[in-house]
Amino acid sequence: MEELKIAQEYQRGEIKSQNLEEVVFDRIYGRDASKLRDACDLAAKIRCDAVQQETGVEMPMIRSTRIDNCSLAAGGTRLLAGIEGKIGGAVIPMGIVGPVRIKGQYVDESVYIPLATNEAALVAGMQRGTKAINLAGGLRTLVHFDGMTRAPLIEAPDIAEARQLIDRIKTDTALFETLRGYSRDPFVRLDAIDPYQLGTKVFLRLTFKTGDAMGMNGVTKASADITRALLGMLPGWRLITISSNLCTDKKAAHINVLNGRGKSVQTEVFLSDEVLKTVFKQGVCGRSVEKTVFHKCYLGSGLSGTIGGFNVNAANAIAAFYAATGQDLAHVVSSSNIFVQADATDDGVHFMVSLPCLELATIGGGTMFGTAREALRLIGCDGFGSNVDDNKNVLRLAEIAAAAVTSLDLNTACAQAAGYEMADSHVKLARGEVDK
Repeated sequence: MEELKIAQEYQRGEIKSQNLEEVVFDRIYGRDASKLRDACDLAAKIRCDAVQQETGVEMPMIRSTRIDNCSLAAGGTRLLAGIEGKIGGAVIPMGIVGPVRIKGQYVDESVYIPLATNEAALVAGMQRGTKAINLAGGLRTLVHFDGMTRAPLIEAPDIAEARQLIDRIKTDTALFETLRGYSRDPFVRLDAIDPYQLGTKVFLRLTFKTGDAMGMNGVTKASADITRALLGMLPGWRLITISSNLCTDKKAAHINVLNGRGKSVQTEVFLSDEVLKTVFKQGVCGRSVEKTVFHKCYLGSGLSGTIGGFNVNAANAIAAFYAATGQDLAHVVSSSNIFVQADATDDGVHFMVSLPCLELATIGGGTMFGTAREALRLIGCDGFGSNVDDNKNVLRLAEIAAAAVTSLDLNTACAQAAGYEMADSHVKLARGEVDK
């Protein structure tokens, strides 16, 4: 009866959608922490029923999908529902690739790679790429940058004061240490400030270390606290925005390529012509792969006006890996600013991939729940460190993500070096047709 009463109150607008989980948790389950997931599941069903009744559209699969991504905060006094307005869940098929041999700083073993995607041929293509990598002795990986950025924008009274602040930020170590002290989260540490001037406007690109978290929420709060303190020292200055798009978050931006954001990773593998001949179609060799990569990824991309993402199809691998491991899917945009190189040698090809801005995590957001947690456990990345510098889990995750991208781009580059093979395989695997 209480469930029916809550549903009626919700449909009449007496309970706001963002409060529904709290109401159910309080009135039906008496705030019993062991019943938290039941409360959130019931709230989603009440919300879905209301939408079905209003629209006349039945959604039985969405309604029956239980997504346990809720939690308690503030000592158990506040319920976090995961997302707002939840009515159920979306299901994406998950496949597995590997194991692929990785020889990196944080991975030195063969690992399976989980992929969540609706795209046919992607898993098969990546599997063939891993086969070539394994026959070549494995993939070398190297993480060389680790930092999350946020870029507040402030305004000076005049251009001279703007320049004075920029010069001071670049030279005054005492000021930097003072501002660093305003980042009070032990897992968010200010590591650098890069200032830029446009007239009276001063952009402050702040770089933080964030442990095993991707860190956007943490660095946003820290940036606000730092900027508030800085403006307190600067009479006549004002805040324009806490995030000026110089960060740059969830957009294709070359500053991320040049300076790094999240994790920057390099990969390489040397493939002999014999390995290429064994794994791929006849005619694929170091020279043909080099020619394909150069003309496709650089001539074609340059002619099209591409500003980032000089690769074969890296976004496919990033999207599938991110969906499988609970990452923020909007970061596919920036994390796909990836460069691929294929340098022919006398007897094969030196295949390299540069991933300058992989934004990912092993704690926080969707990484904490359900299938994503299982996928992270599968690849040995389900933990998180005890301090901001103890983040081997996410660095391992970055190397595995880089291996996924390299495997797929290698395979697709070789498929395109073999003439029509990419088109033929997609027709066969996606449509069940045989090319004539």
